[in-house]
Amino acid sequence: MISTAARGRTPVKSPGKRKRKRRIGPHLLIRTLRKIQRILGPAVSAALVILVVLFWSATALLYLAEHGRNPEFDTFWAAVRWVFLTVFQGSPWDAQTLIGKFTAYGVEVLKPVSIAVLTAALTSYLFQLIVRRGSGMGRAHVKNHIVICGWSSKGAEIIGEIRGRGDEESERQVVVLAQLESSPTKDELTTFISGNPTETHDLKRAGIERAGVAIVLADNSYADIDVEEMDSRTLLTTLAIESLNPDCYTCVEVVHSANREHFNRTTADELVVSGHLTGALLAHSAVTRGLSKVVDDLLTFPAGDEFYWVNIPPGWAGMKFYDALTQLKLRLDCLPVAIGHDGSYTTNPSADHVLGEGDRLLVIAKTEPRIDDLKSEESPR
Repeated sequence: MISTAARGRTPVKSPGKRKRKRRIGPHLLIRTLRKIQRILGPAVSAALVILVVLFWSATALLYLAEHGRNPEFDTFWAAVRWVFLTVFQGSPWDAQTLIGKFTAYGVEVLKPVSIAVLTAALTSYLFQLIVRRGSGMGRAHVKNHIVICGWSSKGAEIIGEIRGRGDEESERQVVVLAQLESSPTKDELTTFISGNPTETHDLKRAGIERAGVAIVLADNSYADIDVEEMDSRTLLTTLAIESLNPDCYTCVEVVHSANREHFNRTTADELVVSGHLTGALLAHSAVTRGLSKVVDDLLTFPAGDEFYWVNIPPGWAGMKFYDALTQLKLRLDCLPVAIGHDGSYTTNPSADHVLGEGDRLLVIAKTEPRIDDLKSEESPR
């Protein structure tokens, strides 16, 4: 191929690019003015713009009238400084010409008006800030928090369980992202963001890129929504979260057990099939009487016993599970029921199961056990 330069032709720049460059300034100014208008309201914004125009006009008029006749107004910035000081303190020096004195009188008249407009602007901004926060129109400025995507009656229970733990996790910030008009909770550590959990923009407003955990609920807050649509929205939300923050630990509620295969294609860390678990619990409770009360005691805070994951103490690698169970029960009054290692889990391990490096134990205890205080040499092998 023959290049443009070889043909003797001068490369022509795209006119579209030049047009966009010329429009950057006006577009930026228009966007800024529109943003100010949204924050302060049309009335206060108009008054503020008029005041700015009047003060700059007064500065220009004062400079034209006094320059060359008054040595204090040797530059235009001296006139700007005079107007600024006159508004906020008092006239630093007197004007000498008739037009200058008339302009100075006008600035003095506008002084109380400008203070009133600035006060109104600040009040309007603070009011809008409070309203936007209550209606969920703002952004979440937190990190390592929990994001609850969607809303149902389970949302209030989740927040209640988090706050009832009584440990560091109970003080963790929570952000609720749901398509609601106002906050569904009065929890002081919870921020409400009104938006669509399937939309990238709204997920970013909820700080999903900085979140540590995301709980995706089957959102039944929409009118006339069915089970399939709820699971579809949940799946879209899960995929959006994974694309924005792959490191976020995701706990996803699935309503219809038949849809679980679709969610298995995602990298969600926890899948809770609510219909399946509820049905299984009812069936087993009918045969194993009292089971529902035991499960309720283990899964709800703060009364009764709870589940806790703990790392095995240094030196416990190679110890048999029976010996670890004995020591934990005797010394810390907790009962290990499962072992976790690299994402795999073994419930009710055999007595001669040997603990390995990096193993975790799922224990039942009234409070989180301080397992690191145990010393391996005091434990039988």
